[in-house]
This record gives sequence, structure tokens and C-alpha cells, in this order.
Amino acid sequence: MAVTAAFATVSSTLVRAQDTGNALKRFLYDDAEVTVHLRSYYLDRTNPAPPNNVGWAGGGWVGYETGWLFGAVRLGIVGYTSLPLVGSADTDGTLLFLPGPKGYAVLGQAYGKLKLWGQEFTGFRQLINQPEVNPQDNRMTPNTFEAYTLAGSFGAFSYFAGYVAKEKMRNSIEFLNMATVAGAPEGVSEGMILAGVTFAPDDSFKARFSTYHVPNILTSGYVDAAKLFTLTDDINLRISGQFMVQGSTGGHLLTGQAFSTWAGGINVDLIWGPLTLTGVYTQTGSAAAYRSPYGSWAGYTMMLLRDFNRANEGAFLVGTKFDLAAISLPGFALSTNFAFGNGAITAGTGVPLSTNNEYDFTIDYLFANSRLDWPDWLRPLWIRGRIGMLDQFQNGGYSSIRDFRVIANYEWKFGGKGR
Repeated sequence: MAVTAAFATVSSTLVRAQDTGNALKRFLYDDAEVTVHLRSYYLDRTNPAPPNNVGWAGGGWVGYETGWLFGAVRLGIVGYTSLPLVGSADTDGTLLFLPGPKGYAVLGQAYGKLKLWGQEFTGFRQLINQPEVNPQDNRMTPNTFEAYTLAGSFGAFSYFAGYVAKEKMRNSIEFLNMATVAGAPEGVSEGMILAGVTFAPDDSFKARFSTYHVPNILTSGYVDAAKLFTLTDDINLRISGQFMVQGSTGGHLLTGQAFSTWAGGINVDLIWGPLTLTGVYTQTGSAAAYRSPYGSWAGYTMMLLRDFNRANEGAFLVGTKFDLAAISLPGFALSTNFAFGNGAITAGTGVPLSTNNEYDFTIDYLFANSRLDWPDWLRPLWIRGRIGMLDQFQNGGYSSIRDFRVIANYEWKFGGKGR
């Protein structure tokens, strides 16, 4: 009897050890995933006065993410780099590199996740994608954040909340406190409290609310909603609206004095098969320009060169998106946006600023969407060409900026067999 009990104990221990070993294997290998993202970015901008900005960078990122250990723990790490292929000190300013220009490498993400009852806690370096705090991934590498966040959903509601201690800007290797990122004087240091809620009961309606608070620096609140209406079998109408408010807070340490402003807009999309026609109007309050230090501006008139969010600025935008597969060019997509801003003033003095008109063109080619018989290894490639033209009129004078970009992205993922 004693021998039998001992054998049973040993067998049970071996089974548990084998289960643990299998769980670790799934965690570190079977369910783990490696991402290799290569990016090439060429930018050539002609300014009203020298110097112009010209640069070509190569780089991207490499990441590793484990599976879930016992369904509760996951780890991840992502390293980013940008290396100058073409660039010189007299044409610097593309934001593709460090000033110089110099290449860089940075550990942009290094996080642990804990999942309980379907809710996820993420700690340390990570991506955040909220309306006013976001990756701004429009150069070589995105913004990333040192933060401690909780996210999850309950039915039609999803939420995001947390504390953001630092941010690495898109062309930087340093994680800086959120006051410094906003432009506060040297020696001022603050973190950010961030929260957001999304309500999406079905595919036809979505509403969001997001807010952040950086003590003594900035407080901001954002809300938007979008509703999709089916007009015919082929035609849909989507109407969206947004409103945001922002102001200094506490000791008003960002500028040394109190300020506040607001911005709002309406967006109408007419969707007819592969073609989308867009009309937009936005308005910014007259007391101050709307700041967007923590990512891309959330306004509908965010363009390639200007955001049209200066104090008192109103802007109209007309745009199109067209999937060229409809004219036998599968893989190609064309978008255009023309924005016309006026009424901008210098806050506090009321002095008029320039009237700005911007014309942006983007053409994309996705090898995966093409009907051509590309080899499998080439199908992850995505090539984008962009042209931005800004005309500025003030006091009878005229100046212009011309911006040309060619971006190539190639992403390869492997592993994650058990995901």
C-alpha cells in the first residue's frame, strides 16, 4: 500500500511538471509571435525659404510577444531603429532621424500584461491609441509610452484608463515626462491621467469620450460620434461630429498664464461602392490654438502639412477615396483631400494670420490586394506615395510649401501557431 501511494505521488508530480513544461513551451514558443517590420521613408520638402528638408531613412522594428501563460500573463518587447540613407546637416528637419541627422535605435516597447475576467492590465513601455494620445506613426517609428493601463469591455462598452508617466516621441530615443513633452519649462515634471470610453452597439453607430489631465500643464476632453445610414443597396451615408476642449490647469506652468480653447467639426461621407466623397467643416476657438503635444491632432482637418487648428481658424475640407480595383487596377487606392482655412489669428492680440489652402494626394499599392501573381514573400509589401502642397496668403503676399514622400512597408510575422 505504501509503495502504491508513493508511486501515485511521483506520477502526479511528473504529470504536473509535464503540464507546467507544456504551458511554458506554449507561452514562450508555440503561441509566441515574432514581428519584423521594415520601413523605407523618403521625404523632400521645399520650404518658402532655405533650408529645405530632404532625407531618406531605412529601418523599422522587430518585436517578440509571448503567448498567454495559463491564460493570464503575457510579455512583449519591440525595438525600433531609423538609419540615414540620404541626409545632410543643411537639409535636416525631416523628423526621420535624430538632429544631425543621426540614426537611432530604441527599445520602444517592453511590457507585461495581466488578464483577469477578460480585462487587461499592461505595465511599462507600450503603444497607446486614444484620440489625443496616440502613436502618430507618420515617420519612421511611432510614439510609445511608459504607462500603466487597464482596458476591457462590457457588452457594447469598451474602456481604457491609466497613468502615463513618460512618452518617447516619434523621432527620439528618450522617454520624457509629460510636462516636458508638452513644452513646459525645464525642471517641470508631471505625469498624465488618461481615460476613454467607447460605445458601439452595432456596426452602424459608434461614440467615444476621452480625457487626459496633466497636473499644472493641460487638461483636455474629447467626444465624437458617427452614424451610418443605408440609403440604397450600394450607397451609404455616414455623419460624424466631434467636439473637444482644452485648457491649462493648476499652476499654469506650460505658458505661465491661464488659457483655454475648444475645437469642433462635422464630417459627412457619401459611400458609393469603391468611392467615398467627404465634406468637412471644423472651427477652433479664438482664445488659443488647439495643442496636440501627445500625438496626431484628432480633428477632421488633420492634413499632411497643417492641422488647421490655429486660434479662430475655420476650415472646409473636401476629399475622395477610391479603390482603383473598380477600374481594373486592383491593389491601387487613391485619396485626395483639399482643405481651405481662414480667420486664424494670433491669440491674445487678434493679429490676423495667413489664409492657408492645402492639397494632399495619396496613392497606395498593396501587393496582397493585387490580382497579379506576386510571389508569397512579396505580398506583405505596401508602397505609398504622397504629395502635399500648401499655399499661404497674407497681407497681399504669397508663399508655398511642397512636400513629396515615398514610403514602403513590409511586415513579416511568424510563430503564433496556437493563437
